[in-house]
Formats: sequence, structure tokens, C-alpha cells
Amino acid sequence: MEKPGLLPLLDARLPLTEEGVAEAARLAGVSLAQAWGVVRYYPRYGEVREGRYLVDDPVARARGIGSLLEGTVGTHPPLGLEALAPAYVRVEGEERWVEVGGRAEPFATFRLPFALGHGRKLLPPEPTDTLEAYRAQGGLRALEAARKGDLTPEALLKAVEEAGLLGRGGAAFPTHLKLRAVARGEAPRYLVANGDESEPGNFKDRFLLEHHPFLVLEGALLAGFAVGASRVYLYIREEFQAAIRGLKEAIGALEEAGLLLVPTEVFQSGGLYICGEETALLESMEGRRAEPRLKPPFPVEKGLWGRPTAVQNVETLAAIPRILEGLEAWRREEPKLFSISGDVAAPGLYELPLGTPLGEALRRAGGEPEGLKAVLLGGAAGVFTRDFAFPLRYRERLPLGAGAVVAFGEGVDLWAVLEGLAHFFQEESCGKCFPCPLGTTVQLALVQRRVRDARLVEDLASTLKGSLCGLGQSAYWAYRSLLEVEGAA
Repeated sequence: MEKPGLLPLLDARLPLTEEGVAEAARLAGVSLAQAWGVVRYYPRYGEVREGRYLVDDPVARARGIGSLLEGTVGTHPPLGLEALAPAYVRVEGEERWVEVGGRAEPFATFRLPFALGHGRKLLPPEPTDTLEAYRAQGGLRALEAARKGDLTPEALLKAVEEAGLLGRGGAAFPTHLKLRAVARGEAPRYLVANGDESEPGNFKDRFLLEHHPFLVLEGALLAGFAVGASRVYLYIREEFQAAIRGLKEAIGALEEAGLLLVPTEVFQSGGLYICGEETALLESMEGRRAEPRLKPPFPVEKGLWGRPTAVQNVETLAAIPRILEGLEAWRREEPKLFSISGDVAAPGLYELPLGTPLGEALRRAGGEPEGLKAVLLGGAAGVFTRDFAFPLRYRERLPLGAGAVVAFGEGVDLWAVLEGLAHFFQEESCGKCFPCPLGTTVQLALVQRRVRDARLVEDLASTLKGSLCGLGQSAYWAYRSLLEVEGAA
């Protein structure tokens, strides 16, 4: 990083004192007012009350949040634990624990169970969390080829283009266009892997980071190699402590093996949903509040520290080594990860070909579509639907998002689930623009009153569409779609 990052400097001084904040501000070269603005903005620098918290996600809402809250001191934002829900976070002094199924494990070591993963290409059947294991399963060949000069940046970019890889974070932007734009920019250039997975219902990136760090790293290094990056950053959600430790160990192993083609480091995210928005992410890396920037210019032109920067989702990067292993095989059955949870017999992470019908995806997870009231597709910024023939691919009638599929049985109160989503958006709005905080607050009030007035929801949508970023622009989708499912719209 061109300048010492304010957030890492603050993290190194936890618990914060006035002297510690002042020292971090001085070392980062920012004003004391900016430093305190950051401290007050990010929840992890605030005081946390001791006690037990319910992880508030769509599955917990479906199970009846009222009874689940008994014995707790409040709720915790989603943690990618929907397949294990209900889950709790317990805070004792400086220690945090994850409680699932009556068992407690420290945050520092907790990982999603490996058995939740079902796949072949993006989800190898055996763990690949060591260099030897990853290499034994065919990994690192593309990285070796790049090191030896047998793979050029242009050949890599061409392969990604011919594969038609679209971004897996939800925006579905062509990956090769973003990489080529950065490669054309003036050095220094950067590559940032966006591992700030905070969307309710999604846990694919968390699983990849925790169980297949070398696959993600190889993809990030290849992308960094292709754009001529001077540094690769892995921007990882602070709560994913086991993933952060595993990535740091993997970086060390690659460096020792002479395969760290680009200097690489882990950056702990700001810890808010908005941090997943690429420009807000960059703001937090530069030591400011995570608030979206006006676009243009886009990050590929003016990103981190004003330099050309490619921000790519974790799953997108993990796909690159698989594409280079065999383009034809990739095209024949392009894999996508789907986080399937809720009322299915075997919730988990499923690698399925793009275009798989929603009903078939649910059956793979032991679900019975005919017995469901609806599915939440795409997470909080998604929609409720009963179209089980819908093909799960991008640029269709319904938003695929990052691939969250939450199933709700006939007995579920979908308005209670929707209230959780509305509350999430209202809480996570950064407040930078006017339409988002206003619209999400009004939406929460409407949902709590269970207003089924389609014209009123369209007025709400008109307001939210004027938001600065996708958080506000998509916040009403679930509300409007629930009215459609009920036949009220």
C-alpha cells in the first residue's frame, strides 16, 4: 500500500485509546477528525456488550425470531451461517464464540463444515488447504506456466474472454473487460479480491476462503499477473478469522515455493454490508468511511490511491485457474456456486451448471419445490419467487445475485422474513445519499405494518432508484416481489 492504511493501524491498537487513535492518525497521515470519524463509523471499533446474540438471517427469521431471541441481548448481522441456522454469537470480554447446534467454538478457529460443499471444479471433493494437497489435485499449473513464461498476460485475458466469465459477486459484468481496462492503465495498478461477503443467504465466498485458499490465491495472482498489478490485496471480512489466518499461511507457502508472482497481503474489511460495494471498499482501504463514490470515474480508471484497480469477487477469481485447465470443458458445463438454505433436507453449497432450473437445484439439496411457499433468490437484494422452472443464470428475468437460494415452507411467515430484510437495509444504509436512508426507513415502517398497496411500493421504488449505489437501488425488490407472489401486485 502506498500509504500506511488507517484501518490496519487502528486494528493494531485495539482496544482503542485516545493516544492510540492519535498515533494511528499520525502514522497514516490523516487528520485526527478523520480518524475519529472512522472509529465512530465502523462497528468493530465500538463497545460490544457482553452476552449472547442471535445471528439475524432469513432462515432465523423463518424459524420464528421471537422465540429465538429469548435469552439473548440482541441480534448480530448475518455471518454466512444460514445452512446452520439458527446460530448465535457469544461475547465474553475480548473473546467471541460461534454457537451452532448447541456447540460453541471460538471465532478464531470456526469454519463452515467441509461437508456443506458439493462440487468438483470450484469445490474439490477433498480439502485443499495446504500447498501439497492443492498441487496433488492439479493446482498451480497455470501459475507455474506464468512463472516460466509459458503463459502470457494476453493469453490469459483471451482465455477469460472466450470463457465468457461474468462477475460472480452479483453485477455479472464481463471479467475480461474489467481486467483489460486495468491492464491498459498506467502503472502502478492493483488487484483487489473482494471477500467482504455480507449478503444474507450467501456463504460461497466464505467457504472458498476457508477451505480452498490456494484456489482463490492462484486466481487472484493470475488476475494480478494479467493486469500487471504491483500488488494484490485480499479484502476479507473481519469476522472470517479462520479464513484470514489460512490465507496468510497460504501466502507464506506460495512465497516459499517461489510462486508469489505479485506481492500479496490480506486487508481486514471495514465490517459493513456497504463495504462490498467496490468504491466503498476502496474508500475503507484508504482509511475513510465506507461510502460509495460517484461514478465515473470507475475503479478501473481511478481506483485505489487513484490508480487503475480491478476489484473482483472471490468466486470469479477462483474460476480463472479452472478456465485455464480446459476452456472447452468450462464452456460445456459452466459451474456456479449456489448457497442453498432454509427448508431443504441438506442445506449447503452446491456447484451447479449455469442454467440449472431452480426446482432442480432445490431437489439437489433435498428440497421439494411443490411443498414450498416461496424461495428468496439472490439474497436481501433479491426477490421472492415460485417460478421453479426459472433457469439459474445471469441476465434473465429474475436477479441471480451472488447465488443465494433460501427456501421457505408453507408454514413460514414471509412477512417476518421480509421485515428482517427491510431492517437489514435500514441498518446498513451508509447515509451518504438522500434516497437510501429515507427510502429504507419508510420501507421498514411499511413492512412492519404489512402494507400491501402496490402503488405505494412503486412510489417507494421511485425514491430508492435514485440512490447512489446498488444497496438502495435494489432494496425494494424483495418487497415488490412478495406482493407478486401473494397476487397483490
